[in-house]
Amino acid sequence: MDFRVLVMLILSVVYVCVESKYMVYDTAQGVVKGKVNVHLVAHTHDDVGWLKTVDQYYVGSNNSIQGACVRNVLDSVVQALLKDKNRKFIYVEQAFFQRWWRDQSEETQDIVKRLVSSGQLEM
Repeated sequence: MDFRVLVMLILSVVYVCVESKYMVYDTAQGVVKGKVNVHLVAHTHDDVGWLKTVDQYYVGSNNSIQGACVRNVLDSVVQALLKDKNRKFIYVEQAFFQRWWRDQSEETQDIVKRLVSSGQLEM
């Protein structure tokens, strides 16, 4: 048997056998002295037109290619930031943001402006 085929076979078996589980962490205690403290920065990385059309990414269609709905991401981020002033989010893809912005009410636009001004939402 070719060595490369054997390696691929072993890696395939390992990949199939590894189980991934969602773990809940208690982060309420803040920084722990003497431990490595990890700071996660919530952000997006939706390449405009990478695997699907811009429209498919935005509305979340054609999920057989990739599951993504940019509109839902932006809607939920705004709501999550409003619920907790300690949360922050970085939004990168301005092509999607511009489209989402045009669909929003004046009230939502004002909320987003406040989130940007407060530093909770970064572009």
